[in-house]
Amino acid sequence: EHSEEQAQLLKTLSPEDRRFLETTLKDLPLPAGPAARPSEQPYPKKTAASTKPVDIREAATKAESSSGTGTSPAAKRQQKQYGQRLDSTGTNRSRSATKELELPPDDSLMHAPSFTGPLPKSLDIKDGEMLSLKCTVKGDPEPKVSWFKNGESISSSDVVDLKYRQGLASLTIQELFPEDEGEYVCKATNSFGSVESKCKLKVLPMEQKAAGKKLAAVGGDKVPKISQHLKSQEVPDGTKINLTCKIGGATKFDVVWLHNEKEIKPSKDFQYLNEGEKYILKIAEIFPEDSGTYTCEAFNDVGETFSSCTLAVIIPGEDKRQPAFKTFPISQTVNESKPAKFPVKFEKEPLKVSWLKDGKSVDEQSARYKFTQDGKKDFAFEIPNCLVTDVGQYTVKATGQKGDTTASFSLIVHTDDH
Repeated sequence: EHSEEQAQLLKTLSPEDRRFLETTLKDLPLPAGPAARPSEQPYPKKTAASTKPVDIREAATKAESSSGTGTSPAAKRQQKQYGQRLDSTGTNRSRSATKELELPPDDSLMHAPSFTGPLPKSLDIKDGEMLSLKCTVKGDPEPKVSWFKNGESISSSDVVDLKYRQGLASLTIQELFPEDEGEYVCKATNSFGSVESKCKLKVLPMEQKAAGKKLAAVGGDKVPKISQHLKSQEVPDGTKINLTCKIGGATKFDVVWLHNEKEIKPSKDFQYLNEGEKYILKIAEIFPEDSGTYTCEAFNDVGETFSSCTLAVIIPGEDKRQPAFKTFPISQTVNESKPAKFPVKFEKEPLKVSWLKDGKSVDEQSARYKFTQDGKKDFAFEIPNCLVTDVGQYTVKATGQKGDTTASFSLIVHTDDH
């Protein structure tokens, strides 16, 4: 079974090595080609090195390599089933197992919005003071909050500050004016419904009468008083113009000029001048963009007063915007309970004439006001019995075939002690 040399080699091996080689050689398949004769491939002769112990792993590796049909170590690894993996604990995980660990959303925890701290039902705040409306709301999903005033949507601006964070909604106006009066609504909405909280705001007039008495008793000042109002007019493009307002009645006060409700900064183009009781805005050269409403405001710690007018810049060679004003309304100062009438005349017949106070339409159905028309071009607005609440800036708007024209004026109402 073994050649003489093979038998001699086996005798030199330890029993464990010999048993391993005999078993391995026995199980090896026959070579693919014709077996070589001993004379052609002599077995290596025994040397001194052959007496050393044989490494079992090395011998096995050499035996597998000599067969030509051995299986690589990688092929012997156990193949995992496709789609499975082991987690850190050694157990199988799958997508279905992961889904079982996820809790489905509980719709029973979701609900429509509700106000845990609603707005006050009503507020009375003095003219010039700050308004701060706050309410707390909860809901799931998180509600969307929106604000409305008299049914119209409100958004954040330089005047109104809206905030909503962690269930607290707030609306802030740093300085109230009479036109801020009305009904304010905070509305919270999510996918389950909506809810509203309302507050009716009343803006009280400045207590000029009481303040004047108190300051007079301690030698204080009085509210400034306008004795000569600004006058609306047409101005040719490129010319210079002076707007003059006469103010007195107080020892100390400040004056500021505005164009379309924006303060005019003194410059070489717009100069602030003062000659006794006359306060002048000097415009070096008028441009078409300078058209609009001009206001002179005088104020001190006791109160304020103002006068408004309109400048219409006429461009030579171009037709006027119609209906153009032939007679502008004039600002007035009257005592309480006295009448005030503002007539106006147009160059062409307007399609419609409307009147506004502080940007809002005057109620033409109110018994407190009179609206008259004489012919097709003459109109008038009258307040037979003026109240302190009638103080404000008014505008008359005429609608024509190709657009609108407007003119502004002011009404100041003084009390008997003012």
